[in-house]
Amino acid sequence: MHEIERHRVILSEVDSRPVVTVSSLVEMLGASEATVRRDIALLDKKGLLRRVRGGAESLNPPSDASLVGRPYSVSQTLNTDVKRSIAKAATDLLTDKMSIMISGGTTTSAMAEHMRNMKLQVFTNSFVIADQLVKKSKCSVTVPSGKIHREQNIILSPYPTDITTHIFADMLFISAYGVNSHGVMETDPQIVQAVMKFINRADQRVLLVDSTKFQNRSSMIICPLSHIDIVITDDGIDNKSKDMIETAGCRLIIAGQQKQ
Repeated sequence: MHEIERHRVILSEVDSRPVVTVSSLVEMLGASEATVRRDIALLDKKGLLRRVRGGAESLNPPSDASLVGRPYSVSQTLNTDVKRSIAKAATDLLTDKMSIMISGGTTTSAMAEHMRNMKLQVFTNSFVIADQLVKKSKCSVTVPSGKIHREQNIILSPYPTDITTHIFADMLFISAYGVNSHGVMETDPQIVQAVMKFINRADQRVLLVDSTKFQNRSSMIICPLSHIDIVITDDGIDNKSKDMIETAGCRLIIAGQQKQ
């Protein structure tokens, strides 16, 4: 495909979705990753889009745009019992009066039901967690300003700085699309940016992922696995993934088993 045509397709995609990833453009254009990255850089220089980590975003995104990735309603039906077990193991780390941050996701959202009788200071961008804790717990709940993305039930701020920069917690809990030796991965650059705002705002960082996530791959990395203090997963994890976690210096907790 000629450069002019590639640029037309890229701009069309950005205008329709407001954020597109390099990997999706590579597949769509049949071009190399290096070529797509050069195209994005050139269009950014011309002021036609904004280059972001792992892709490009519209300068004037439509208000009803969806995030990349599986909708919350679908993810919620997958590995339900395992996610609840992982969430229970995560809340077992908590004691009253702790301050915690929780990033949105179906696994982290399952923590809310185990926090109903606790008194915690909670900062979360999960609309589901905030709603449940406000209605059915004694926790103090704070959410960031931003747009509620209905499909993922998450609140994302469009601004580079927000209340997150004024928050510091005892523990941060995040989930992820995938995990491998390169790090903790997500599918949408907006979610990556949101979690990156959280990542250095807590004394300990806890990753909640079911064992199937060690098979998932994405081009968008939140952080190296070595930045995570604790990984909580289920007994379906293979030995290779266990070794990877140990090499990264993380503590491994297998949900439903005695703590290691």
